Amino acid sequence: MQAAAASAPTRIDLAGGTLDIWPLYLFQPGALTVNVAIDLRARTRVVPRDAGLRLESIDTGQASEAASAEDLAGAPGSPLGAYVLHALGIDRGLDVFTHSRVPAGSGLGGSSALAVTIAAAACRAAGRPVSEDELWPVVRDAEAQCIGVPTGIQDYLAALYGGVLAIHLEAGRVRVEKLALDPARVEECLLLVDAGATRFSGINNWEVFKARVDGDRDVKEALNAIGAAALRVRAALVEGRLDDVAPFLAEEWQARKRLAAGVTTPEIDRIVELALSVGGAGKVCGAGGGGMVAVWAKPPRRERAEEAIRGAGFSLVDFRIDRQGLVLEDGA
Repeated sequence: MQAAAASAPTRIDLAGGTLDIWPLYLFQPGALTVNVAIDLRARTRVVPRDAGLRLESIDTGQASEAASAEDLAGAPGSPLGAYVLHALGIDRGLDVFTHSRVPAGSGLGGSSALAVTIAAAACRAAGRPVSEDELWPVVRDAEAQCIGVPTGIQDYLAALYGGVLAIHLEAGRVRVEKLALDPARVEECLLLVDAGATRFSGINNWEVFKARVDGDRDVKEALNAIGAAALRVRAALVEGRLDDVAPFLAEEWQARKRLAAGVTTPEIDRIVELALSVGGAGKVCGAGGGGMVAVWAKPPRRERAEEAIRGAGFSLVDFRIDRQGLVLEDGA
């Protein structure tokens, strides 16, 4: 074992979220998710130790220690990293230090990005080369074990590849497309707003998952509308029709609110109203119920949206589009 480190971006999802949960996308021909990797990164550093395993979160101050990852993963409330390391079979002889630039419950995929860095850094430390296609299914399954509900896959792919992505969700394979446009053009149209409350995304996702599998007609129609909006968002971005993204985002948000009662909050509704008032659009990041809101407003509407949002007492979060994806390093 050797010391190693990894960092990866979080993401803003523009359209098609929830469809990235297996097997929901199999019920939706042509399903895809569009997202943007951002430079609010997650980071993990691993250092060899003589025996046992210790995981420490630098940002929360929480730490867990046991003889192995298997011992930790079996305990109530055990950290996600324990499940990831147990799944990899790299379960002892490490100190693992993690840090995330986004808080839990933000809707930006922070826990998933962190899981990617834990897996990548541990494999690097163990001298075990692993490809992107090998890594993300392990992390997906470990996270589902940890939180007890199905997980989507878009967060892992944004963390691995960076940039502006269309994730094509096809039977038998997932195809990642880096969209052919200058990410700076997306960046100048996109705002990130803190709605002031965190949430646990697994709850909404699980409600939607159960309803769709049970054949709920309203949920099925809402997911169809989300899928159609995602296709339109991708086409508008690829073709450079950035003015058209706002109405398609608005369509996605209207459909998303039909999925479950807890998707929106008064704060989220207010931010979206402010975006609409200046000719833009907004939608919650992730599954909803709190967290961050993505606002699309092409200049000069962007400046008016910023003024209206700040005037209403909401905070804007600074970010840049992250083109790198996963970065690995040797050493402590």
